[in-house]
Amino acid sequence: MTELSVLDLADVRLTRGCSLALLVTVPPPGNPAGRALRREVGELVRAVLGALTGRPPQSLRFEASPAGKPYLAGNDSIAFNLSHSRSYSLIALSLDGEIGCDVEDRFRDDDDVEDLGAVVLHPMEQQEMLRLAAPQRQEAFKRYWVRKEAALKAAGSGFLKDPRTVFVGLDGAQPVWVNADGPSMNIHERQFGPDCFAAVASAEAACSWHALVP
Repeated sequence: MTELSVLDLADVRLTRGCSLALLVTVPPPGNPAGRALRREVGELVRAVLGALTGRPPQSLRFEASPAGKPYLAGNDSIAFNLSHSRSYSLIALSLDGEIGCDVEDRFRDDDDVEDLGAVVLHPMEQQEMLRLAAPQRQEAFKRYWVRKEAALKAAGSGFLKDPRTVFVGLDGAQPVWVNADGPSMNIHERQFGPDCFAAVASAEAACSWHALVP
């Protein structure tokens, strides 16, 4: 795993100009403890937002946009987003506008990559991926996927918008998604171990990544 500083709730801080990404390790699906912890991650989001707003966590109310994106009712200063994979949950927060995140560690075989690529990737992205050797395509597809889902979640549409119309590419240490329907987003990407990729999309030029201890 990429080295991360470890935070507990008392250490969580959020500042303008820098998104916050909190990675939580969970047992894999099929493990009863994993199912319980995944439910607890929702409560963890509540606890994080309570700590940041200075409000009792149980007093917080959540609503959803027409596209289904949750937000904190009565507080337009903190935006958040949540994503789950097999072994991780990712919480992303921002003081500077909408934010989206995604984490992916599922295995994709070559057929998955080719079939899903046809319905998810922009034609230019699909050409880029198919030029790679077969072992590199799975990694490339995961990177496309997390970048794209993070950007679309930040935009508020998720996959209700045809992902084939969105180009995020693979080039650049910090790519920018130029959103024709709204503000552009910086995409912050990290790799954890050989098979797990994560991305955060936000207006901020920086993103601080940490492992969160529940």
